[in-house]
Amino acid sequence: MSKLFKLREWVTLDEAAGHLSSVVSEDVTAADILRLALDGHLVLSANFVNHATARRGKVVSLEDVEWGEFPGGITEMLPGIPGHAVGKPVRYMKSLNLDDRRYLTLEPSVQSIEGVWDLLLVGNERLDVEHRYQLLTGGPEITLSGLDGAFVQRNAAEVWQLTESFDDNEFQRGSTAAKKKLELRIAIDQISKDDAERLLAQHKEDRKEFLSKRKSWLDPDNYYPAGALPADAVLVVRTAALREFEQSLQGEPAANLGRREESTYLNIIGGLLHLLLGESPGSGKKYSAFASQDAVIEGLLAHFPATPGISKRTLESKFAAANRSVDAG
Repeated sequence: MSKLFKLREWVTLDEAAGHLSSVVSEDVTAADILRLALDGHLVLSANFVNHATARRGKVVSLEDVEWGEFPGGITEMLPGIPGHAVGKPVRYMKSLNLDDRRYLTLEPSVQSIEGVWDLLLVGNERLDVEHRYQLLTGGPEITLSGLDGAFVQRNAAEVWQLTESFDDNEFQRGSTAAKKKLELRIAIDQISKDDAERLLAQHKEDRKEFLSKRKSWLDPDNYYPAGALPADAVLVVRTAALREFEQSLQGEPAANLGRREESTYLNIIGGLLHLLLGESPGSGKKYSAFASQDAVIEGLLAHFPATPGISKRTLESKFAAANRSVDAG
């Protein structure tokens, strides 16, 4: 990796492909970069050049998810809800299930974000990347969609849900996007001047009603979960992520561990984590100075900055697997 390359925070997909081509002495394409990310080998990011809007969320375990209740009348409208008596409130999970081990409790406010953010590839952002991969490789169009939105992050403790404004939704009466669609229809269908003026006048009235309901630009009611990444978001790869991927290639022989041997190592790691973050049952005194798993990771990175396999992404992945393994045992 050149000195100039190391100074850059991120590179384009083509630049990442060119760099990896020289590293592995094989032809690597932009499509390969997307596939590596989709398969969990490489962290992919998005650069929000013109900013984006999102809701911040706290990552929690199943034990700490947030719950809500639908009013009892919903059972009368939907009598087929199993396990619920008619007229009784229905409990539901307000936190979002990211991957059956991480749950996201969202803040109500919407904020503007900018710069480079890592993609989780668990929601609509994954479908978006898969769609772009299929386009590059001549595959089918991805028509699937999710209700929970698209997700990005800059650290393991917080995940942000990307949002879209109703003003950018062409199906929302009175929106700017609806007017653009109408103007395009008028031009393509060669609608008469009188009919065009009538349609535009109706949009103007719809626009007044639309704006009357907007309290402020970042009012949460003006936004909904994004169906994909913003159209002007640029897919990139952080140079730090490329270094982590190169380290993972150097550590390939470890993948040949047998299942029992791997389980043993994971249980040992999980047990040590529980001790580092735990406290004495009798006195309640903490066993170590580490306050969280993130603090353990930061400590390892500080003491072993150049050791193959010791990277933020790898440690988060291995620690998660170790916790699952030791908890299951």
